[in-house]
Amino acid sequence: MKISKTVVIGSGTMGSGIAAQLCNAGTPVTLLDLTTEISEKAKKKIFESKPPLLIDRSKINDIRVGNIKENFGVIKEADWIIEAIVERIDIKHNLYEKILKIRKKDSIISSNTSTIPLKILSAKMSDEDKKDFCITHFFNPVRYTGLLEIVSEAINDAKKIDFLKNFCEDSLGKGVI
Repeated sequence: MKISKTVVIGSGTMGSGIAAQLCNAGTPVTLLDLTTEISEKAKKKIFESKPPLLIDRSKINDIRVGNIKENFGVIKEADWIIEAIVERIDIKHNLYEKILKIRKKDSIISSNTSTIPLKILSAKMSDEDKKDFCITHFFNPVRYTGLLEIVSEAINDAKKIDFLKNFCEDSLGKGVI
């Protein structure tokens, strides 16, 4: 397994920070939100941020932007899909249902939530889909806080979770708990 394409859904503070850190690691990332305009504003904030979210601001164009209506198809090619949207379980469940219909086999799906338990997030998923779903709780500010909490459960594919932990430690410079 490798992570060569990522999608971050939700371009608020956390989604933008995660997208920037993936870009810093040299991993192609697409940042999606309700509208492309929202994603474009987030990309501009990433570029202008102080302290900088990007190690090398010339890499800003490695972050692609779009919206969840017209550009949702990018999920088909993503190795890791990170959800960083509003903390409403009904909206998250709706989004996961859409992701699970089109994602490529064995892609990793994670939520950046820190408030909703994994069992509630994955309640409507099949056991097969639950194997590839976890929580990846990045701490803010993502670039400067060297910590990431990965929450998994017994049903998860242990090899995939270990791979994700190693990727985050090696590529994103995160200590994983």
